[in-house]
Amino acid sequence: MRKLLALFLAAVIVFPMMLAALSLVSVSQWALDRKFYEQLLGDVRLYEVMLNEDMPNYINNRRPVAEADMIPAGALSNALRTVVSAEDLRAQSLRMVDEVFDAVEGRTDGFELYLDTTQIKQTLQTPAGAQKFAQALASSLPACTSNQTPVASGGMLMRCLPSNQSADEAATSIAAALPTFLDGVPDRINLQRERYDWARWTRGTPMTFVMANSLSVAIVIMFVIAGVAWLIAALIAGDSTRERLLWLGWMLIVPAALTLLIGVSMNAPMTTGWIRFGLNEARFGGMEYSSAFRDVLLGSIGQALQTIANGFLAAGAAAGAIGLGLVVWGFYTPNERRPLVTQSVAKQ
Repeated sequence: MRKLLALFLAAVIVFPMMLAALSLVSVSQWALDRKFYEQLLGDVRLYEVMLNEDMPNYINNRRPVAEADMIPAGALSNALRTVVSAEDLRAQSLRMVDEVFDAVEGRTDGFELYLDTTQIKQTLQTPAGAQKFAQALASSLPACTSNQTPVASGGMLMRCLPSNQSADEAATSIAAALPTFLDGVPDRINLQRERYDWARWTRGTPMTFVMANSLSVAIVIMFVIAGVAWLIAALIAGDSTRERLLWLGWMLIVPAALTLLIGVSMNAPMTTGWIRFGLNEARFGGMEYSSAFRDVLLGSIGQALQTIANGFLAAGAAAGAIGLGLVVWGFYTPNERRPLVTQSVAKQ
């Protein structure tokens, strides 16, 4: 009966609370680390792909034209590269990371996630910038087919090169249409629905202080609850020091093993599937990211997952080592025997 009660305490309190505490310890190693997110979003390949597809698709979708009437993404990408580079987009992404952490650390009241297009628009509004963009676009356009018009209905920039125009003549037409086209391009491509304003409910307290202390308090509370139940269960279950040590060891090894399993499963296909599902729901200015962008981002997240997995593996290994040490200690501890006098009295 005593062992059943001890097993009940272990299953209901010790295992879940110890697992939760070890998981929070693992998460606390990277959750508030600015460099972790800079490494996650610092891969320039993300922005190369964004320039190849996502930005051209976004610009194309600013006008009510059918997909078949859009400017070819490759041509528009070549033109965009005359005014913005992958490194520029990477810098903007890292700027967003800084703005988030400045808000989290209490330097600002909140943050907004957006891609700033003002510099691109200013460059395109200069004669030299407009001509460079237009020349790159015109020289990359395919020839118009017999049933195509150079500018689609509802569009503003040329989507193909007519047979009676040279690339230089087409570039002149594109440059002339650019000012009106730019009027429809916002200064910001919003990546979130609304501004996050944390100062309203943290009352000026830095969010890192709130979050770090919340994590620390949660970890301490869970370890205290789990630890008390852990000791009580061992005292109830064991009649000797040997049995109590063995119970203490095995009760710690189980959540440690589960924590290790979480770390190992970070690179499992199921985890990748859930991440891919989340990326499919993400939006770039209200539009889905391209499959190429999602694939590259998934690769970057895979590297980040290794950092996350290492946290779980380290916490699980540390707890497992303590548990194993207790089991070995218990195994080599001799059984305590009751004195003969006590045994004689018991027989009488």
